[in-house]
Order: sequence, then C-alpha cells, then structure tokens
Amino acid sequence: MARCLNRRSISLEIYGWFVRGSPGTFQGGTVLRLARVQWLSLILAVGLVLTSTALSQPSTLRAYRFGGAYYVAVNDLATYYGLNPDSRDGGLTRAEYKTSFGQLEVEADHRDILLNGVTHWISTPILAERNRLWIAEIDVLKTVDPVLQPGHLRKPGAVVRTVVIDPGHGGTDHGTHGRASYEKTMTLDVAKRVERDLAGSGLRVILTRTTDETVPLEDRVDFARQKGADLYVSIHFNSGGSAEGIETYCTTPAGQSSTANINGNGSDRDTSGGDRSAVTNNRFDAQNVFLAQCIQRAALRATGAVDRGVRRARFWVLRYASCPAILIEGGFLTNSYEEQRILHADYRDTLARAIADGILTYKKTLGTPEPSR
Repeated sequence: MARCLNRRSISLEIYGWFVRGSPGTFQGGTVLRLARVQWLSLILAVGLVLTSTALSQPSTLRAYRFGGAYYVAVNDLATYYGLNPDSRDGGLTRAEYKTSFGQLEVEADHRDILLNGVTHWISTPILAERNRLWIAEIDVLKTVDPVLQPGHLRKPGAVVRTVVIDPGHGGTDHGTHGRASYEKTMTLDVAKRVERDLAGSGLRVILTRTTDETVPLEDRVDFARQKGADLYVSIHFNSGGSAEGIETYCTTPAGQSSTANINGNGSDRDTSGGDRSAVTNNRFDAQNVFLAQCIQRAALRATGAVDRGVRRARFWVLRYASCPAILIEGGFLTNSYEEQRILHADYRDTLARAIADGILTYKKTLGTPEPSR
C-alpha cells in the first residue's frame, strides 16, 4: 500500500491556501499526482515561477507502509530535492547525498541524520528494507523538508520584529554547575551579549530576566506572549559528566517520541510526563526546526564544538510557546574542559554572536520585508 506526498500540498501549506485534509501531510490515493505540465500550468496561473532545477525534479514522493508506519525511500527523497546520487559505497547501511546547496547523510538503524552540516535526531530509525534505505514520512515533513526547503515556510506578512531571549534558571534556581560556575550566571551573561549583538539589527530584543532573579517557567512563556514575541530563544548550559558539545532543542511533533535522552546521562529531561499529544507550539513545528538549524549551525561553526544535534523535547518553555521557539544547551559545565572555555568571556562572546547570527539568518530567510512608509 502506498500514498503520495505532492509538491502541491507543500506549496499550499506555504502560501496559506486550503485543501481537503491537513496541509503538508501525506494524502492517500493518486488524486494529487498531477502531471508536470498540469503542475506548471497551476503554478503559472498564480504568478509563480519554477526554476529549471525544479522542473527537472519529480513532483511526487511515494510513501510505502512497513509495519504500522509509512516510509519514503531515501534515494527518492534525494532526487526529489535535487541532490546528487549517493557519493559513497555504503551498500545497505549508509548513504550520502551532497550538492552545493544541500546535504543529506543517513545510516541504517540510526535516528541521527546529517542535514546541511547539522545532525538532526529524527523520530524513527532509518529502515533498511528491500535493498533500500527508508525514512519515516513524519521525518520528511517535520525535519527534512523545512531544512532543505526553508523558503517554502515564508508566509505573506510574516515579519520578525520581536525576539525574546530567555536566560535559563536564576535566583534560587541555580541550574547545573561546574567546579567554578553556575548555569544561571553563564546564561544571563550570554543572553545580555546576544541582546548587544542584535542591537542595530532592527529587532526588538527583550530578556525574560535581566538580574539574578527567580522566574517561574510559566511566567517566562506568558512574558513572551504578552510582549508579542515572534521568536523565543532559551539559553542553557548542560550537565552530564564528561559529555561535551552543543545541542539545540525544539518541540517534539505530536505523537512522536522525544530525543532528549539519546546519548545523554540517562535522566528524564523531557517534562511532558510521557504525554505525546499535540501542544500549543506544534503549530510551529516547521519553523521551530529551521530556527534550531540556523542557531545550531552558527554555533558549531563559530565555536568548533562537538555537534550533539538538533533534538526534540517537550520542555515547558518550548511546548507552551506561542511562536517559533528553541532551547540551546551551549556546552557542559560538568566537563572540565568545556567549563574552562565557557568561563572565558571571549568564548561567551563567540557563542552569543553565533546565536545572534542564527536568529538573523532565520529572519532573513523567512521574514518578509516590511512595506516602506
């Protein structure tokens, strides 16, 4: 049994049009499998222009059922996005596709994939079946497509004006600590540097706290809503023995398992209590993962830190956020080497600048210019 994901459904979601069924989801049957010439006529009719690259790509992805879930063949996916053929002889275990504009690497039985220079933890391991590698349809829609085609997320009137920066912990809540540092102190320092680095960008930047004070989680989310935040960025530092690296979280898609604990210290860091139902922030799933991609990639390039990936969790400040939101863990205070780096102002400057750069990349890619007055 198979069903199709058509470029039309993605485009309809992007531009706010409405179709029967849920926008951006796989829809059963072949009714959406338009011939390329029909699709071109439809696009031209609404005044859009397809590039020659897009014309040469297939208009439909077919998903097949294995067990209780639908999967898309990885090589079909690569062709769909115009990526080069597999560049390594990985057989049935690994595949790598890369061009000047996109990158996809997968490995059988792994939940981590590489997208445009950043590791992403997906909901379901890559499947090796029938001499091909397969990726779950939910991961195509919620991870791969927003990262490889972020321009499709741009919506008319979607202007990024206000960014709320949330320094984690504070007051009586110290967060984690190293031998010579408290998380609450480091997060506030970096947040203020991000605010400084965004000065002059045209963004209104507001911090959830500016002093060493206790701010309940629900108050942080309410504050962002009251201020009309267009983006919410929560800054933290990590704990986990000798573990190292930077990771960025966004909300777990509805019905899917979180990836907060993979390769971690085994503790339950997801605050949803195992509830996988839809949450407030799930309406921004696609924007969330692209914001996480922008910030994680900028942080890795700037710091040279180990890439622990973009991960999914239902942390309170994420799942109740009323705008695209991420939480970055900027390193491990429990790792003596990383703590020493974080204690240096130059490193915190570098990390803050990277976070600011990631925000500006998101704004430039997805925001629409405000009309001149």
